[in-house]
Amino acid sequence: MTQEQLAFIVDRAPRTIMYNENDGQHPSLNTFYQMVTMFDISVDQYFYPSKNRGSECRKRIDAMLNSLDEKELKIVEATIQAMRAAKETEDA
Repeated sequence: MTQEQLAFIVDRAPRTIMYNENDGQHPSLNTFYQMVTMFDISVDQYFYPSKNRGSECRKRIDAMLNSLDEKELKIVEATIQAMRAAKETEDA
């Protein structure tokens, strides 16, 4: 997505988006809310940066999990439980 496209969506000037991205200026609360909602980004990474030092792989997995419904999450949960059980059996 280009800066111009994002600017159109959040009803801001392209220059404003450029300043937010390149010069480190903070967007308004309304614009910030629109962007994190639109891109499904956790605001925790902005308010609690020390909590977000996990691996990039974990961040990608978390983002994917957020897009799943309850049935799909149960399948993922069962898969993880089976992997853990297999590892415990291997370790024993």
